Amino acid sequence: MSAGMIRLVKHPDGSEGHPTDPGSYDEIYAELPLLHPTPRSWAELAASHLPEFLADHAVCEQQVAMYGLSLAGYYPDDAELVERAAALAAEEVQHFRRVVAILTKRGWPLGGRRKNVWAQSLRARIVPGREPWTKVDRLLFGAMVEARSCERFTRLLEVLDDPEVTHLLADLGPAERRHWEMFYRLAGRGMDEKALAARFQGWREFEAELARSLGTSPAVHGWG
Repeated sequence: MSAGMIRLVKHPDGSEGHPTDPGSYDEIYAELPLLHPTPRSWAELAASHLPEFLADHAVCEQQVAMYGLSLAGYYPDDAELVERAAALAAEEVQHFRRVVAILTKRGWPLGGRRKNVWAQSLRARIVPGREPWTKVDRLLFGAMVEARSCERFTRLLEVLDDPEVTHLLADLGPAERRHWEMFYRLAGRGMDEKALAARFQGWREFEAELARSLGTSPAVHGWG
């Protein structure tokens, strides 16, 4: 997918996004704005360390919920953004509860706050006080996080032999796919399409370089 080819699917009910069928890894990856695929070896590592993966997954859901609320706080006069961000936060809290329920039932520990080099490096690209681009970048950051999460869940499903976690990720992968598209659409309101695509290309290339250069761990974003 090139910078000028980012298009959202329009459903008959007027909503944008993709079907809820998770689909194959290759199919999903082709629809995501990522330039570097996660190796299958990461999925095998995460599958063999499910307690660590799920504990990190819970932290990620928590952080995305908080990020959604922070966007509403940054831009309280943007009614559409506030509504979408609030809905995102509520959905991510539900995802968090589902992951916590699995961890608790299995007697696996919850994860605490931890350093995420990948996410921190991405977020550092956002420069405050340069509107409207600061707002655009905050939304493109969200798009990259959700796109990579969708890709990771889909990759893990290829090797996972755990029906309960498989069901969880099969539900959450399409949700993350909807979320990256939502962020991208919100970023594009009132912006020149080519300028937005060029801006997003910078994010895509930066994220791909991070994916190539950081180490591997069973965490959701699995680097660093």
